[in-house]
Amino acid sequence: MKKTLLLSCLLLALSLSAFAKQLGTEDFSSLPDVSSLSLSGSGEKIASVIRLDVENQKGSAVQVANIKTGEKKMVLFTDNSKYILNWVRWKDERTLLVGTFYPSQRDTWTGMGQARYKTRDFRLLIVDTEAEGVVRSPFKNTFLKKYKILPSGLDQVVDALPNDPEHILMALPALDNSWSGFATVFKVNIIDQKMETVQTPVDNVWSWMADQQHRIRIGSFRKDEVVKTLVRDIDSDKWRELWPYKIFSEEQVSPISFGADPDLLYIRAYHQNRLAIFKVNLKDPQLTKTLVFADPERDIEGSLIYSPVTKDVVGISGSGDGGSIFFDPNMQKLQQQVDSVLPKTKNYISSLSYDLQKYIVYSTSDIDSGTYYLGQRHPAKLDAIAYRYKKLTPELMAAKKSITYKARDGLEIRAFLTLPKDGAQKNLPTIMLPHGGPISNDDDSFDYWVQYLANKGYAVLQMNFRGSSGQGLDFRNAGLKNWGMAMQDDIEDGAKKLIADGIADANAIGIVGASYGGYAALMGAVKTPDFYKFAVSVAGVSNVYDLVKDNRAFWRGYNVVDAQIGNDNSHLREISPVNYAKKIKVPILLIHGDSDRQVDKKHSEQMHAALQKEGKNVTYLSLPDEDHFLTNEESRRATFRAMDEFLDKYFPVSIKAVP
Repeated sequence: MKKTLLLSCLLLALSLSAFAKQLGTEDFSSLPDVSSLSLSGSGEKIASVIRLDVENQKGSAVQVANIKTGEKKMVLFTDNSKYILNWVRWKDERTLLVGTFYPSQRDTWTGMGQARYKTRDFRLLIVDTEAEGVVRSPFKNTFLKKYKILPSGLDQVVDALPNDPEHILMALPALDNSWSGFATVFKVNIIDQKMETVQTPVDNVWSWMADQQHRIRIGSFRKDEVVKTLVRDIDSDKWRELWPYKIFSEEQVSPISFGADPDLLYIRAYHQNRLAIFKVNLKDPQLTKTLVFADPERDIEGSLIYSPVTKDVVGISGSGDGGSIFFDPNMQKLQQQVDSVLPKTKNYISSLSYDLQKYIVYSTSDIDSGTYYLGQRHPAKLDAIAYRYKKLTPELMAAKKSITYKARDGLEIRAFLTLPKDGAQKNLPTIMLPHGGPISNDDDSFDYWVQYLANKGYAVLQMNFRGSSGQGLDFRNAGLKNWGMAMQDDIEDGAKKLIADGIADANAIGIVGASYGGYAALMGAVKTPDFYKFAVSVAGVSNVYDLVKDNRAFWRGYNVVDAQIGNDNSHLREISPVNYAKKIKVPILLIHGDSDRQVDKKHSEQMHAALQKEGKNVTYLSLPDEDHFLTNEESRRATFRAMDEFLDKYFPVSIKAVP
């Protein structure tokens, strides 16, 4: 395969030239220049989300580019205040489906009482790319008014029905106006907004799945701690209940999707303590699980890739250390060709055209923030068409190194160490950067937070403490009811490993985190007040008792939050940093969006008040109209400016890296 790199992109005119000076804070805190590239089925058009920062127009836009003519047009714009672009996909050659979200709240009289709560609303937009400014909602206002309490999840597309230009299948909460919200599937006319019910609600079924023949075949049932799969038999039209399991158990079975054969279902289940992908013939009385793909080191979390020609499964979107994983020999050959010309990156093939002649490759690594390529098979060609962050070029980024260390109880912890690109490599001021979740994980992919900190001259350690996902059932479950205890010790033990190896300066260890990572930062300052020199908590939990109470449904006999964090109120208070402000000795920076629907802003407000009461050194930045994820560019920039000022004041690096 021939590799052809274009300096002038189809989507943006970009340059790969290096900057002669150290990158600034705003270079790292900008939203992606380009993201979410998607090729239309014909292979003639590319949709993408682009960042706009021009006079009178700052925000994000959906852009469509014609590959043959190079013509570009903006079909949807948001200033990221009314709503945020969440995802974009082609329905057909003309129509785009765009998922959006925004923080919201309810204050509604139901006839029995007042419903008051904060939420995050998800909405679907229908964009006609060939008609100027035609953007529709799939629903009429008269339909939405049937709900006494307007549902938040109004973007759930069950099937885009690509061969039907007027309809899609959507799952919506039932119209019975109960609190249950069990899902109904409607066939929605996206032109005239008419609705037809194709699947009535079933008690405790929260979502539905269609097969490749566009029939509703799977219902996901959950009641209390029990989860099971409802499967419709296509011959008898009857439902079967399969694979019941309890949450956090090794019996977990999650349906992924059907093959071209309507009786072949792909599922995710545990294999040798790691999540793997299997297929099951639903006609088999034994429901034998045939292993499709597994990795002995990690869970398989990718989605399925389908051939637009055969309509059958040909691979997995990505997993582990590599890019796309293909089972089909023809697609395996294509992946090998791409990898041979892009050997230093993970390469993900997606958006295959209907004739399999064109495709999109997303290529990335620890130092490559993301490059998009347009591939062509005959004649073979691979053209760079867009860069996720145009200023964060690979030659300026710091490499990650995979390491392992032993926690104090002997458990092996996997971590990723990033050292400043230039300058000293030993006895460095070091920042511990625990991830959020906490059922999540860090890997060797690009991370703009890490690169920002390394660019300032810090060593950065990202550790997958116990309770992280991706390393199997036992490792994940080791974090249950372990907040502030062994999970916290795992972070400190990583710092001690770097000190022992001569990499970290024992007198210059700090901790930064967001969400659960923000909790860990505060808890580190409480639990080991003489170890860390500062803590930064972005949208972090400070009051675990309040977190559990706020997420506990009082009418249920079982709550996941109780199983994950705990239900002993005295213990929850013991692991809440807000109750131990007196112990903290170091400067604290708190940052929180005032529209955060994941971790309420009261966590930072309470922590701020408690620290102020004790006369501690604390700074609090409230971000107006911001959610949990720093999706507004001004909020992201304000966050990084605040961190920059805080670090320079309380944790300065004497010799900064020079690109």
